[in-house]
Amino acid sequence: MQRSEDEHGDTIARALRWIEQGSLTALFLALVVVGLAQIGFRNFAGIALPWADALMRVLVLWLTMVGAVVATGRLRHIRIDLVERWLAPWAVAWLRRTMFGATAVVCLIMTWTSLDMVALEYEFQAVAFANVPNWIVMAIVPVGFAMMTARFAAWTIAPPRGAVPPVPAAGDEQ
Repeated sequence: MQRSEDEHGDTIARALRWIEQGSLTALFLALVVVGLAQIGFRNFAGIALPWADALMRVLVLWLTMVGAVVATGRLRHIRIDLVERWLAPWAVAWLRRTMFGATAVVCLIMTWTSLDMVALEYEFQAVAFANVPNWIVMAIVPVGFAMMTARFAAWTIAPPRGAVPPVPAAGDEQ
């Protein structure tokens, strides 16, 4: 039996959500374990892991970028809604397309700028921690912005179906 395109798309979407959730979980657990290990070694053994603080800063950066990609994928990014409540549905649809397009442009600029930053880090060959180059650590920034660019660009053409958060609570007047 052959799968329909919708079923195939749903399978891909589920797999991507699983990868995103797994990445966030692994990064967060690594941050907690390294932090607790550093505290334990300092308090109970009187020694410190020389690479732990730098690794924790890197994990926070990666958590931030992966979290931003996940938040945008679920339409839970920061958004200012000033006029949607008073517009007709067709106007809201076009406003959202415009906003998705503008956001895609901003994310594209950030991708380009962060690629320059990574190139500079590659040129300087600085080390972040434990012989890991800074440019590898910083590579998550253009990758994250590129993923957000792709998502917002796709939504400019084909906006997400259904309600876009924040959804008014039952009983809220419109």
